[in-house]
Amino acid sequence: MSIMRNKWTILLINVLIVTLLFTVIAPVYDLFHYINSLFYIAYFYLFVGVLLWVVRGGFFDAITYSFRRFTNRVSKQKDYMDDWKTKPLPSQTIESRWMRFFMFNGGMLMLGLLGLLALYYNV
Repeated sequence: MSIMRNKWTILLINVLIVTLLFTVIAPVYDLFHYINSLFYIAYFYLFVGVLLWVVRGGFFDAITYSFRRFTNRVSKQKDYMDDWKTKPLPSQTIESRWMRFFMFNGGMLMLGLLGLLALYYNV
């Protein structure tokens, strides 16, 4: 588990994954296809990070609370042991370290992507 705590090791593993993806999928080994492979991995991390950020910010809390309340009122089989008011909301279940993990890796890979794009268009 200590390898997961070192963000730079995970970033290096991600670069190795990008390189492996490039060597397996790319029809031609050039900078253009490497940038495409880096794009796939970087924006996956950014997408998950932004999604976690939105959920952690409490955007879906009111919707979730309303659905739980509606289900409790409408259901014919009442479960008196299930207290829908005290269940944790989505923003309470997501830890901030996962959000920071995805945002850091996605941001660093995106910086590398922008650097390679600058190199590609200047050459």
